[in-house]
Amino acid sequence: MDLNTFYKSTDKALKCTDDSTISSQREEDEGSKPKVNQEKELIGIDGYWYDVTNFIPYHPGGDVIREFVGKDASAVFHAFHKQTVLKHRKPYGTIEVAKQDHSKIGQAFTDLRIFFEKEGYFETDHFWYAKKFFITFVLFVICLYCSIVHADSNVRYVGAFALAAFWQQCGFFMHDFEHDQLTHNRHVDKWFGSFFGTVCFGISGGWWRKEHFIHHALTICVSPSKKFADPQMHEPVIWAQHEKLWPFYQSRLAYCCIKIQHFTFIPLCVIAGRLAIIVASLARERDLIEFTAFLLHCTWVTLLLSNFPSAKDMAIFYAIAAIIQGVLHIQLLISHYAKDYHDLEDVGMNLNWYQMQVESNIDIITPLWLDWFHGGLNFHLVHHLYPRMPRHNFRKATEYVKQVCDEHGLIYDHCGWFEAVTRTLHQLKHSSEHFSLDPR
Repeated sequence: MDLNTFYKSTDKALKCTDDSTISSQREEDEGSKPKVNQEKELIGIDGYWYDVTNFIPYHPGGDVIREFVGKDASAVFHAFHKQTVLKHRKPYGTIEVAKQDHSKIGQAFTDLRIFFEKEGYFETDHFWYAKKFFITFVLFVICLYCSIVHADSNVRYVGAFALAAFWQQCGFFMHDFEHDQLTHNRHVDKWFGSFFGTVCFGISGGWWRKEHFIHHALTICVSPSKKFADPQMHEPVIWAQHEKLWPFYQSRLAYCCIKIQHFTFIPLCVIAGRLAIIVASLARERDLIEFTAFLLHCTWVTLLLSNFPSAKDMAIFYAIAAIIQGVLHIQLLISHYAKDYHDLEDVGMNLNWYQMQVESNIDIITPLWLDWFHGGLNFHLVHHLYPRMPRHNFRKATEYVKQVCDEHGLIYDHCGWFEAVTRTLHQLKHSSEHFSLDPR
């Protein structure tokens, strides 16, 4: 079924619920505030307020839920949850006033989500994943073979390339499973995420999940007054790609780093990216299970390196693998770094969440055979709009996203790999030229 046929098969444009008359209310009372009991922490979903006062400390997605208190969170809620999550929760009240995320653009992307659900786009193709597992296992076997059988010859460096590819693919698996895309059971997928992320890749899956969910909910958002910035889109001291980040970099060291950031970006990502993210994940991780998983990672890597005749050979082998895998860090940043940042306070109020995602993402256009290299995340917009969707559906789902963007006058930002890197470097250069230790 195509999208137009789907629209025609419904009486209206597929409202989330029959009671959800938010769109018309919004247009009538755009300047009003929701009538919220100030003693309760309330979040709006599909036309109802839900009391999350006692739930906030136990929210699996972390404290990010606090940023949507008193706001309509329908879009971001459905991005991460199935409707059944609310089946045991009774609404606190109905939303009578329309400070909400259901403009025509919001409704169009809501309709598209329902279309995707109806057409099975959120269902996982386990055979597809089985093939990916097999290929990743083969990469690991090649690494072992070259490192053990050919430890005394230059063939061992083929194993370093295989190890880098293995790490990269495990990183993509971690990403998928921390998004609950394998079994769609949060507890089960979290174990898979920790195995592929922490044990295989060497990055704490638990730490990554916490920061990544904030990144999805508040993509490239910033609030100096709250000392908040999207945790996966800013690097302390090293570089500041947008003027809204400048208040976080008021030191002489930061000034010196930022002035040359367009020169250091690629070398630092490639050469130091792996080590930096390992250190960052361990420094902020507090889960004993994740620490244990990381010790397992260190154990198998140490055993692998112990096959080489000297410490120098070990260092060269690991450095080659780490540098090749470092390209992944560039891949993950160029989809956002050249975009404008948003004010945190506007999200869910003056800024439609879906529109924010369209404005925050760049898709990297590549041939079909290169999707494996990008882990499907070259189609970054559809992933940010619908993070529950497995990546094997991104390419075909993106065609529908483009259609909705065209219909509503939104710019679907896309370009090739080298153009995206170039745009990122230009943005870094522009920021470096205008940066000041006193951004006021």
